[in-house]
Amino acid sequence: MNAPDPATLAGIMGLMCEAIALRGAGQPAAALAALDQALRLDAGFLPVLMQRASLLQETGDLPAAAAAYQACLDLLPDYDEARVAHRAVLLQWADALQARLLQEGARPVDQRVLLARLYHQLDQPHAALSAIEPALPLPALEDQALHADILLRLNRHEEALRCYPDDAAEDEARALIAFNRADILRRMGRIEAAQAGYEEALRWHADFPQAQVGRAHMLLTRGDFAEGWREHEARFRIPELARRAITTPSPCWQHGESLSGKHILLWSEQGQGDCLQFARYLPLVAAQAAQVTLCAPAGLLAVLAPSFAQVRCVAHVSEAGPHDCHASLLSLPYLLDLPHPSQAPAAPYLNVDPIRLQQWQQRLAETAAASPRRPRIGLAWAGRQYATPHPSRDVPLAEWLPLFELPVEVVCLQVEIPLADQGVHQELSGRLCTFPLADWADSAALACALDLVISVDTAVVHLAGALGLPCFLPQRLEGEWRWGVQGEQSAWYPSVRLFRQQQRGQWGSVVQEIVTACRERFEDWA
Repeated sequence: MNAPDPATLAGIMGLMCEAIALRGAGQPAAALAALDQALRLDAGFLPVLMQRASLLQETGDLPAAAAAYQACLDLLPDYDEARVAHRAVLLQWADALQARLLQEGARPVDQRVLLARLYHQLDQPHAALSAIEPALPLPALEDQALHADILLRLNRHEEALRCYPDDAAEDEARALIAFNRADILRRMGRIEAAQAGYEEALRWHADFPQAQVGRAHMLLTRGDFAEGWREHEARFRIPELARRAITTPSPCWQHGESLSGKHILLWSEQGQGDCLQFARYLPLVAAQAAQVTLCAPAGLLAVLAPSFAQVRCVAHVSEAGPHDCHASLLSLPYLLDLPHPSQAPAAPYLNVDPIRLQQWQQRLAETAAASPRRPRIGLAWAGRQYATPHPSRDVPLAEWLPLFELPVEVVCLQVEIPLADQGVHQELSGRLCTFPLADWADSAALACALDLVISVDTAVVHLAGALGLPCFLPQRLEGEWRWGVQGEQSAWYPSVRLFRQQQRGQWGSVVQEIVTACRERFEDWA
């Protein structure tokens, strides 16, 4: 979200050109030195990071190349070029390591664990488990955590809990073990036990922001919003999240501070769904401040800007201009002293472009295979396929085949089709209407042209809820703090109905409940 000043940019570009020339002349070490000098001018300049990663890969330094591509993804998680290149480097590295282990015959623990870590990053859990099992038992806590993560990916949560010892000597190690176990309990849907685990971690190590945020999520899940939002502010002390913060000379807006006469910059901190959910508070901030600027992902601006005319929307912090203070959208319930969802502006609070809506209505009418018109259901079965994967959240497209047996038209709301679903998606060609979507305003207009949206816990469900559209949400057993622990209703979106998983990893009964609800909803359709 930040751009260097013109003088710095000129220096960076000069060093990049020098590095290209040196690389072409067969002087990789000198080229790397020039790129490192450029990064000292701006450590987050993506073209330099990409060029450096490519050079490291070319010289055969695969660990450094993987780290360099990961640095790009830390800055921009949906950067496809970096994602593809990073995966290619990890595959090359894993293949080389596997071949070396086979040739040498010896299987040292550290090499086994490294190979398992690479396979885990590549989302190949069976290969990862095969790599790490000969190295058991693992003495290092970091390696025990890797073993647990692999088992979690294989839906073997109870075994993952047993990966950690009970006899850690140091308080910090005990705190980390308690935290890791609490995180597994959370994934098992054992909310009270997870909260107790996070609290145990904090007893062993009070300055543990990850445990504080974990506890905050459990409080929010259980409906203790006042304490939950207050504790949630600890996330800014977590390095991984702190790196995602905007760079601005202005101070943070503090709780209790007046905004009268001030220009405040609000920014989208995490996912696009979070931005859509907490954009509802923008009018309340605008009523207090002299000026409000929102810095949000570029793809969202087409739907956010028309919905909040009193707020200036930008994609980069450099476009915000001078401002007095800043705050994350996710902090607004705390900063505004409106912790409970019922105190927030109610949905719908987003507007759709009427011209785009008319265009989508016409397009759907032209592609309709049946007459008279059938109910139109939009389907989003998976979240984004980059950054942190969420396999427990996504419902494989094959699980949705019973939906296609209904007398309905199913419209794809996925921008990206997951690799694992591409075969089924191709088989459904003609029964699953798939359109290119330019931005979120396109998605909003298409959703408004439908009769029902079905979406897993991703940005699409927030879009539907923010527009006040009827939406069915298949919810994983472990849940998520914003959806609570029981019931069909959402405190955030009245139009969203939840269908909760009863058995971890099993979606068949949930899909069947949704299909039955669709049949009941449209039984009187004429």
